[in-house]
Amino acid sequence: MSSSSSMVQSIAILLLLAVAMAPAARLTAAAAAASPLINTTCAALEPVDSSDYCVRVLSGDPAAAAATDVRGVAAAAANLTAVKAARTLRVISYLVDDLVICRAKYSKMVHMLANVTADLGAGRFSDASEIMSFATEYPEMCDMLLMEGKAEKDPISQETGEDDSLVHLTDHIINLLQK
Repeated sequence: MSSSSSMVQSIAILLLLAVAMAPAARLTAAAAAASPLINTTCAALEPVDSSDYCVRVLSGDPAAAAATDVRGVAAAAANLTAVKAARTLRVISYLVDDLVICRAKYSKMVHMLANVTADLGAGRFSDASEIMSFATEYPEMCDMLLMEGKAEKDPISQETGEDDSLVHLTDHIINLLQK
């Protein structure tokens, strides 16, 4: 079993547990506002500055609003946390898959750049230029894959941006050698 499929299984299990833990409560319009129990529970938190965050997050949750005791509020908070953690795990899984592809692209680019260096040393400027023109595509391909992939995040955007600038700069300099 691949690590991606085991992560997807973990996500599914977390979501099932979260659903199972949530009480089957229905909210009325009045219950949508922060309940006195949520206010009291959140006010008792240490540090006190987390109270506003607590009220804001739990007030929007039907299970927390319908809770009749602190245990119910805690279960609702645990449910919210499990759902959020499962979403984050899913994003991480997508990023890992996309980063594996980027790693392969960058490995190929590094190999190509070694050939460019060898060709430059041997005076094969045309060969170096041809290889370099292919290498210019890899940083942008990786950047696009990460931004347009399922995770819609690019944790290495600064690096790929710098690599893209350098690879194009090198390509332009090599092109000067052919004139």
